[in-house]
Amino acid sequence: MSRTDPESGTSRQSTPLAEFRCTRPVAFQWLVVSVVGFFVFAYGFGHALAALQGRALEPIVIAAPSPAAVAGWLALSCVLVGPVVVLHETLHGVFMARYGGEPGYGFGVSYFVLPYAYAETEGTSYTRTQMLVILLAPVVGITTLGLAAMVAVPSPVLIVPLAANAAGSIGDLWMAGALLQYPSGVRVAGLPDADVQGFGIYPEPGRRVDRLPGAAFLSTIVSGAVGTLAVLVTGLLGLVLGSLAVGSGTVVLGNPNGRWFLFRHVLYSDGSVSLEIGDALAFGLATLGGIGWGVVAELRTRLEWFGP
Repeated sequence: MSRTDPESGTSRQSTPLAEFRCTRPVAFQWLVVSVVGFFVFAYGFGHALAALQGRALEPIVIAAPSPAAVAGWLALSCVLVGPVVVLHETLHGVFMARYGGEPGYGFGVSYFVLPYAYAETEGTSYTRTQMLVILLAPVVGITTLGLAAMVAVPSPVLIVPLAANAAGSIGDLWMAGALLQYPSGVRVAGLPDADVQGFGIYPEPGRRVDRLPGAAFLSTIVSGAVGTLAVLVTGLLGLVLGSLAVGSGTVVLGNPNGRWFLFRHVLYSDGSVSLEIGDALAFGLATLGGIGWGVVAELRTRLEWFGP
């Protein structure tokens, strides 16, 4: 995660067009989406690995793990994810320095909810393009490097750090999405006050700047789609856990041999499980949810124009 502290001349001399603050609700939303995102990204990287190996990903069969195997996987994951976190923040800092900042690094927990590592600068403002590069460099760079490594060594071990890095970039992607709603002439700097983490978007002196046409509506659709997908994945996980709690472990939604298939989880007598996901239907439902949310938000805005 990258941060910009509020000691810049830009923030003192002008009023921001928009402010983006990491409040407690935002931190909680990032946490939920990051956890769900880890599994979604792992599924996507799993598809990439399967394609490289010339096989189908599903059904995904997971053998019953022993306590020693679980401990070994956890230890290996920590060993792999730790350096990725360091590299992630280093890439933020490299581009901060490239554009005139003096980055510092650290760890924190936002509102006792969201643990994070960060790179930050003080007294520096950036153009929109520069900030987009700073925000997106880790997710683009590490994903590209990881996929190249996967081509050379097609191992499932690489899925964990790649998915962890992508999930850990949720905040960066959210901020990049906010910036893309404004034209390239704006600048980004810290907020005028330092009560919460975030950044402000500032206009060039003497210029009137508005949000790009349709940007708010598109942003609402994307947010609604991500939220719908998060609810869907959380609901499926709840169904599986509920089924396991009653001793079944089998959950089937839709016809596995038909078009309207969503999910199948089967627990076998030896403790192994088989998992299949109807990704086309899942992402279709997420898209419909995003469009529906966008339409509702647009109708509410139009109704507000007419007053009470």
